[in-house]
Amino acid sequence: MRSKPIRGFTLVELLVVIAIIGVLIGLLLPAVQQARQAARRMQSTNNLKQIGLAMHNFHDTFGQLPDNGSWNYSAWKWTGAWEFVKPQPNVSLGCSWAYKVLPFLEQSALYENWRDDVAITAYMDPGRGGSGIAEHTYVSGSTNEWADNTAKIGPVSDYAANAMVIGSAMNAVDNGSGGLTQNPGWNQSAPWTTYRRKLTDIKDGTANTILVGTKAMATETYDSRGAGTFTMSNGTTRAKNDSPITAAGCSDYGNMRGLDPTQLWWAGQTASSGSTLYVHYYPGQKYFVNSGNNSWFHFTMEVVADKPGLDTPNRWGSPYPATPFCMADGSVSSIRNGTNYLLLCPLLTPNGGEVNPSL
Repeated sequence: MRSKPIRGFTLVELLVVIAIIGVLIGLLLPAVQQARQAARRMQSTNNLKQIGLAMHNFHDTFGQLPDNGSWNYSAWKWTGAWEFVKPQPNVSLGCSWAYKVLPFLEQSALYENWRDDVAITAYMDPGRGGSGIAEHTYVSGSTNEWADNTAKIGPVSDYAANAMVIGSAMNAVDNGSGGLTQNPGWNQSAPWTTYRRKLTDIKDGTANTILVGTKAMATETYDSRGAGTFTMSNGTTRAKNDSPITAAGCSDYGNMRGLDPTQLWWAGQTASSGSTLYVHYYPGQKYFVNSGNNSWFHFTMEVVADKPGLDTPNRWGSPYPATPFCMADGSVSSIRNGTNYLLLCPLLTPNGGEVNPSL
């Protein structure tokens, strides 16, 4: 009995099958990428929930939200043995908010015994990758050890606190001449001018006020974190605004965003007639922006998508279509990228009395 010959695939049939498989893979890959992005965004949201809970627990323990400390946090309050030291409990009052809340993020060991080479998972957005540690070349023989080394070494944070809410230990004060001056801080007889903000002091409502959010970053800095500059495609350099959590004080765009004239004293002056909302003044704040020298300032209050060459001071943003924020009541919401200062500032000012927009 003769068996039937086995019929194989023709070349045309094989090419059709390969084409179909290619189309299916092409359809599947975007779905896989979207699923991965959704998972990363969910993890980022969970990080913000943890940070918000840690801030609330800090508030319950100390009766106020954590401020962002001061420059040279050890030397300004103490001298001698505590001058220019790394973060530690003895000088925690002057350290950044991100250091202060470590015990409430199950990081008590790091709080008690600081290490520069340990990344903090709760402070890292998985959508950006990277080591989570600032890149810095140690400056040997520095005359300012804190500014040149200590404040540039260690773990970084993808999340920044709203400076209008938490402030620092260096908030500017009225200079008596129609403007602002920096709180001296180094004079031990003069107390630090901190906000010491309580949740009950947020008159706009904790659900309507941003406490912590994801800070904007240029994509070139994902794998090169920390202070300093990066080189753009046109060969020019731009500040990263990504100081590690060892940095502190006012003007710290690494750990805070939403800075206003009460922190940036160089941007402030007293009120003038015809002042324009957010361009010249921020509701609920005492001081005004110098419209002559800093007319660009209000434009920095926005939510943007991470991209190459991004100018980041005061800007919030993320690698996702919308950027996650933790509100002062502990809830997490997202604000779409492209939101400008007119819509964002009502959510940043804690006592502005504005009608918050629907975002």
